[in-house]
Amino acid sequence: MCQDRLIKLLIFGFVAGLLLQESSCQPANGSISKERRVGGGAGSLESQPDEEDYEYDDEDEPSRENGENEIGHPGGGGGSATQLLTKNQTIETEQGEMVTLPCQVHKPAENTIVMWWNGTQMLYTKTTNLTSNRRLTLGRDSSLTIRDVQVEDDSIYKCTVLPIQKSAFITLKVKSPPYNVRITHGNTDYTNTDLEIQQRDRKFIIHCRASGYPTPLISWSFRGKPLDDSYAKHSGITIRKEFLEIHDVRSHHSGDYECLAQNGVGEPISVQVQVQIKALNGSNEDVDSSTGPPEEASPTIVKHIEYLNTAAGENAEISCLYHSNPEARKIQWFRDDELLHNSAKHNIVNDRHNHHMRTRLTVRNVEQKDMVKYQCRIENALGQGEASTVLGILPGGVHLLHANHSDGLLHTVWRVRSAQPLSDLQVLYKGENTKYTPIDATISEQNREDTSDFWTIKRSIALPVGEWFITARAKNTEGWSKTDTTPIQVQIPSEITLESNSQSGSGSDRPSMMAGSVFMLLLATLASFRRLV
Repeated sequence: MCQDRLIKLLIFGFVAGLLLQESSCQPANGSISKERRVGGGAGSLESQPDEEDYEYDDEDEPSRENGENEIGHPGGGGGSATQLLTKNQTIETEQGEMVTLPCQVHKPAENTIVMWWNGTQMLYTKTTNLTSNRRLTLGRDSSLTIRDVQVEDDSIYKCTVLPIQKSAFITLKVKSPPYNVRITHGNTDYTNTDLEIQQRDRKFIIHCRASGYPTPLISWSFRGKPLDDSYAKHSGITIRKEFLEIHDVRSHHSGDYECLAQNGVGEPISVQVQVQIKALNGSNEDVDSSTGPPEEASPTIVKHIEYLNTAAGENAEISCLYHSNPEARKIQWFRDDELLHNSAKHNIVNDRHNHHMRTRLTVRNVEQKDMVKYQCRIENALGQGEASTVLGILPGGVHLLHANHSDGLLHTVWRVRSAQPLSDLQVLYKGENTKYTPIDATISEQNREDTSDFWTIKRSIALPVGEWFITARAKNTEGWSKTDTTPIQVQIPSEITLESNSQSGSGSDRPSMMAGSVFMLLLATLASFRRLV
């Protein structure tokens, strides 16, 4: 009985001392922020509005003199020799991997307690497990190991050493392919569906959202053609990174808008929205014939390819995806001005692909004379729509598959179609107000994809911090590609900086966090005394 009372008095005195010491400290707050993501291009980082800064005591701030969390805490019980050697840092890993977050304590004392937090959730205190996540384990060296890492593990973790009250912040970034890619208008999701816009609205904005790390690069296409500066300006469309804006809605803005998200991890993800512009009743609007007739009146070609690489002896397939309301009554293919029919040379198939109607033309056993312009023409009761494709032996457009920034380099992966052997590929980059600088990539037959006419080429570029534009072109035995790929905007990020701005202010989370720490410390102390008696 006396021994139990003595134990309780010791515990009460210890806790009261901690609380008294805490109340004598002047509150201060600081912040540690996640990576700021600024950008719209491959490997770019842009700001996330739903990420919150985590407040911590200025006593947790790493030493500005020696870069270490060195302890000089009078009355700490362990003396001034105890140090937290782990620095604030960022660790990158991939899904399914195992990662260990360090918390190295130099000369821990008998009363030293290490606590782990995920944001405001306490995970461990000393050896007491406070989380139901079985993938987390605490090492003998106070490190935190996460097995089978998942996307939801991406967070800021904190190890705190008591009673000296020093902390290290470990930012864990989990690499993942783009996911949760969707197109929204206002607060409504229109991914892979139809969006009807009234022309009297005069303006509309759609937004492509994508998750993943590194932050996915967003690029747009309209009716199957990448929206570069020239095409966007001609169509009256403004591209603002992941936003697409039209400020003067016209009937020719009807069509298929595609958002492509890619970040260099896994495969790119694309989603679409079919926009239908409903014209004003009795409108006498002049139609821009270069971009197609009104959606509500005539068929619209929503996707086709303008140039297709082929070779003598191959079978070349050309396709047009279209939308027609009312239903198409005539579907035709032309070779220059010659109307084509099913024959030993040409085969025409009309079917459906995803949520669009499609017509396909196959040119069998291609000869030099077949390398001309082909045209699909769709007609309904209210008009017609048409698009053309040229067959040729030059390489097709070079498309960026992946882009990722690591180890001070921008790593890019390009894909191009060429039935003929490729001899050169140039990656071109420029700043906002500079000219393009070309860099050659090494090409061999190993770059050709198995049993196909596609080539995949990698090239790494050392670029300073800032915004850049990259594009590429390819050369085969017949010459350089006719068109370059659409320039992609890339943001090269700076190193992550940890900000600690000492301010007089709320520090509102500090008392509650300290109370939780004292409570858990009390539990751990009770457990220790019970083992002793």
